[in-house]
Amino acid sequence: MTSARHRTALRFIQAFETLSVDTFLSLQTPTCHHIFAPSSLSLPPKDNAAFAAHISGLKQLMEGFPVRAKEVIDSQESNQVVVWATSETRFRDEVKDTGIPEDEWAYKGEYMFVFTMDESGEKIERVLEFLDSKKTKDTLLALMERARGNKARIEGDKSVPN
Repeated sequence: MTSARHRTALRFIQAFETLSVDTFLSLQTPTCHHIFAPSSLSLPPKDNAAFAAHISGLKQLMEGFPVRAKEVIDSQESNQVVVWATSETRFRDEVKDTGIPEDEWAYKGEYMFVFTMDESGEKIERVLEFLDSKKTKDTLLALMERARGNKARIEGDKSVPN
């Protein structure tokens, strides 16, 4: 039988499948903070509002960002859950271009999440997310920037009168 902590942590990473802001926020305390590591990525911590905006931004570019647990460590003593996970991006077709092969748009990442829970174990007080810094900087951020540029061009084209 799994603990409430364990179930909450897995629901959080499963929410990346659809990038549901409502699901993420329903699992977090009002004062939850999401911290990205390592610090060399220079990604600022996010409170709930900033995290919701971050997820909303991803949803404009991606249909989903499925994250799958490889290993879960549930610590009753520290009231934390550690999840080692992998992911694969599913960019929206309209933001992709043929300058990058289709298989490269399906970025595969690896993460470590450390969830600190409230007393009930049903809400997350803090998320510490370790990303593969080299691959994130070299690949994922470049794909996202390209997708944003493609989206902006498409939206710009729509605003041009016929």
